[in-house]
Amino acid sequence: MNPKLVFDTNILISGYLWAGRPRQAIRVVKSGAFKLLYCRESIDELIRVLSMKFGLDSEEIFRIVLDIQTMGKNMTVISKEQPITDDATDNLFINLAIDGNAKIIVSGNSHLLRLKEYKEIEIMTVYEFFRRGL
Repeated sequence: MNPKLVFDTNILISGYLWAGRPRQAIRVVKSGAFKLLYCRESIDELIRVLSMKFGLDSEEIFRIVLDIQTMGKNMTVISKEQPITDDATDNLFINLAIDGNAKIIVSGNSHLLRLKEYKEIEIMTVYEFFRRGL
């Protein structure tokens, strides 16, 4: 069974819109080395940011969402942990990892990265992800 992980919105947007390590991380998941976890709320946030901040049209967004759905596993988030108080919306990724039994969150978000670890879930940058040879 492949290890499960969570990419936050920053990693997904960077990976789909630009070349670089986030895109390489998406390729690693597509290769089958990991199983990406996502949920309705994380997809909703991704759609909102791609549309409002980056101006992508519905067809472009649909292709990205379909790609995530193809390589990932949809989870229902039930946990209500709140370790991040600066921006409570970031707790979604912690709770997604908890409910999906993921041991890794790859993030570009300072609030998440400050935690480093929560309930045996490692929170790391995409650089750290590759440096560890995961």
